[in-house]
Amino acid sequence: MKFTIPTLLIAMLFLIGCEDVSSDLEKPTSTSSNRQPADFLVSVNRISDTQSTINWTNAIDPDDDTVTYLIEIEGRTIDTIDANTYTFTNLEEGTNYQGDIVAVDGKGGRVAIHYSFKTTEPLAGCRGNNSMPNNLLAYYRSVNFGKIGNSLFNDLATLTISKHSNFLGYSERHNYLYKADADPKNKSNVLLLYSGKSVYWKQYMGNGNYMPQTFNTEHVYPKTYLAKSNSKADLHHLRACNGYVNNKRAALPFTEGSGSYGKKYNGWYPGDEWRGDVARMVLYVHLRYDEPLNGDISTGGINLLLKWNAADPVSAIEIQRNNEIYNAQGNRNPFIDNPYLATRIFGGPRAQNRWN
Repeated sequence: MKFTIPTLLIAMLFLIGCEDVSSDLEKPTSTSSNRQPADFLVSVNRISDTQSTINWTNAIDPDDDTVTYLIEIEGRTIDTIDANTYTFTNLEEGTNYQGDIVAVDGKGGRVAIHYSFKTTEPLAGCRGNNSMPNNLLAYYRSVNFGKIGNSLFNDLATLTISKHSNFLGYSERHNYLYKADADPKNKSNVLLLYSGKSVYWKQYMGNGNYMPQTFNTEHVYPKTYLAKSNSKADLHHLRACNGYVNNKRAALPFTEGSGSYGKKYNGWYPGDEWRGDVARMVLYVHLRYDEPLNGDISTGGINLLLKWNAADPVSAIEIQRNNEIYNAQGNRNPFIDNPYLATRIFGGPRAQNRWN
């Protein structure tokens, strides 16, 4: 087949024109990939025997996509929400749980934050658990130990206040304190707070002409910060203490430390073997008199006290003091009877459960 010259020119022009047009066409641009939401913080609190609440901060999406959250527990997704809190219910008592809170942006972006917690164990008088000592059953009869948090705090506070029937004058402490603080290994001596020294009970400062005079009375919750006048003579937070050591502590707040007692920076560490005693005495003052647990009392607030309550179990002298002071005043320190009560009220590290 032969082409005429005009036909060839048209064909060449057509080809040239196609090349020019293709080079000028706008080429498609690749869309930027979707970015996942940023990491966020998760905290678990309000843990009871059958419930637990989990909270988290917002997961900010760099593409401004709407973020929702998948609630996953034990390998299964149980809900999708656009809030920052969720309460697990119908849990098993004393059981470990774990899972993830997953932030999703609806476009394939997701970030998961892991959590874990353990539900609490029931207390005596709750769900058939009757391991409370017989001598305490009548005292705590009015308290519903199935409660947690503020509800349990209020019940225990009401009981502790109502049972406090004998209000001592400060000078009357001499009639009771040294029997309460008696050295369990030598009843003629008192065991001094912080130092742990055992000295003859008559060596208290101000005891007439008796010599030597080595110890005085420590207000574990500093007297200068007590708002209620009758709290200053409450034996539950008064302790025999070496006078020099008492003076060094002064009104310093309790602070973190390890080993022996002493001043740490701008605070006071009571010593490894006394930190639990101190925590439970201060928690009693908070319960009985609603005195605050702020930075004047503890550099770590209540969290440090809860840590000590869990780390240092109840000692023989604490049990002795609780019983003797109950005989003198009519009320008890419930956190000595069972440190686990503090866990059920305030949360924090899991403390010793003396009724289980």
